[in-house]
Amino acid sequence: MIGDYKGEVNNKVLTALMQAYLDVLDYDGLKSILREAELLELKDIRDIDSSKFIDFFSFKKIISAQNCLLFGCYNLLFEIGKKFSFYLFPYGKNFEEVIKELNTLIRTTWHIKILEKHENYMTNELESITLEIKNCIFCSEVGVPCNFIVGFLVHSLEKSLPSNREITYSGLRDPHDPTHSSFILKLISKKK
Repeated sequence: MIGDYKGEVNNKVLTALMQAYLDVLDYDGLKSILREAELLELKDIRDIDSSKFIDFFSFKKIISAQNCLLFGCYNLLFEIGKKFSFYLFPYGKNFEEVIKELNTLIRTTWHIKILEKHENYMTNELESITLEIKNCIFCSEVGVPCNFIVGFLVHSLEKSLPSNREITYSGLRDPHDPTHSSFILKLISKKK
């Protein structure tokens, strides 16, 4: 891995990611990613202190291993992102709180910001949210699309809306563009 990996990631994020791997990829998939990242000692992490942080370099090794082993598996990355959302924020947080807390749990040169929020003035139902993602740490490698973070964001928004709403999205950039990890994402809420 080439680059500057300063920062830290809250252990709560690591635990949620490991649980998402277990759900979607099973124990062997989790071990494969950790083996590729040369962090196999994390495979049995259960109750770690959620107030502590791991260094960003170790976390990025896990994400790079995930992206390497799951290269081209866009739907799988999206599904892992959805599960990651569930395990990181299992209880009723609104979408704005999720974005704010995620930015504080992962402390490095990235951020997610809500640019616009549109609601139907007659019904007060959410119609769309436009987000700015800068230096996405989950898809910074060239050739890796941002399906993981999109899965996370779509599911986080779905959890905060009534069950009769579904979320679609637009705005993903070409993963072969070296700047594709900074983009504008639009989440659109529609009735099922």
